[in-house]
Amino acid sequence: MPPVREHGVALYVHIPFCVRKCPYCAFISHELKQLEQADEVIAAIHRQADLYLQRDPWATEPVHSLFIGGGTPSTLSGPQVRKLVDGLRERFTFSDDAECTIEVNPGNLTDGKVMGWQQAGLNRVSLGVQSLHTPTLQRLGRIHTAEQAKRGFERVRDAGFAQLSVDLMYGIEVEDALDGWRDTVVQIASWQPDHISAYALTIEPGTPFEREAARGIKVKPDEEVEMAQYEVARDVFVGSGYQHYEISNWARPGNRCRHNISYWDGGSYLALGPAGHAYDALNQVRFWNEIDTTRWLEMVEQGGDGVAGRETLDALQRYEERLALDLRMIEGASEEVAQRYAAAAGKSWPPPILPVLIEHGLVVREAGVIRYSERGHHLADELEVQLTR
Repeated sequence: MPPVREHGVALYVHIPFCVRKCPYCAFISHELKQLEQADEVIAAIHRQADLYLQRDPWATEPVHSLFIGGGTPSTLSGPQVRKLVDGLRERFTFSDDAECTIEVNPGNLTDGKVMGWQQAGLNRVSLGVQSLHTPTLQRLGRIHTAEQAKRGFERVRDAGFAQLSVDLMYGIEVEDALDGWRDTVVQIASWQPDHISAYALTIEPGTPFEREAARGIKVKPDEEVEMAQYEVARDVFVGSGYQHYEISNWARPGNRCRHNISYWDGGSYLALGPAGHAYDALNQVRFWNEIDTTRWLEMVEQGGDGVAGRETLDALQRYEERLALDLRMIEGASEEVAQRYAAAAGKSWPPPILPVLIEHGLVVREAGVIRYSERGHHLADELEVQLTR
């Protein structure tokens, strides 16, 4: 079955370095003690990219979006970012209007780095604010203050980037969690970024937060508080003129994150660097890179592609993922498309549970589309399991 989006690819680059590991983070990252460490990784990323220039769709399709994530890419110097991006542009064909993003921590943002991002041709900055509530920032182990976040936002905005996004996090057990969150979203809306992402904290395996939870320390607030935080964010952002286009994402008209959407719309995305995950829509193959940075470097330096594993999706996986991803979008899922995927997987459509979820006000069905209700947004993970059972 063909993907929803058949042309263009997204390119993700994982920079595995941070100033300090946050207690909630399960992404692969290490303390960057010397900038030369990053030079070695950049060179390996370029070598890994060279291998994909011999394979479709990476060799023939233009890159419509580049996302430099991590870790904390803003640990790199301005010249290093330029070296990284210049090398990618030499290898891949970028569309003229390609969206090119770098994730940035307000705590290590400098004028020199901002200049380097501009010289590299990056046109979008994703600022990891997370919160403007001091107890929340401290609980999350962030290296910046609320004031540094505001100054960082203003510095990047004044530099003239085409798009500026702010990342936020809620669902953390702290004093005055709801009021602190409300103050954060009201302030962020007043800054008028082009795009806002707000994700609930997930307690990931192997993290300090998981170990705390295992000892009985409360990491997340009661579900009622977390749901109220989500509703506050939705109401404030929509009331401030943002389009709610995906469960956790809001944008001003014309500023939806093209790279984020590439994960949801069925197209191909390639990941370079340790621990990155990729999807070849042409062959319906998912693959992932070695998570250990040292081992990944060795694999690439020995002429390998750094891939640790791969799988070809079967019809049932394609159906479950297509429905789940379409339902993350506020516009919902086309029943015609869902029925096609269901038939290929030997499943009936509609799912038997659908009338029950509609009756409970969690799902809306109209004009050949099903979508989560506002109440259903917060329960998306649970609803996905019920709908694809």
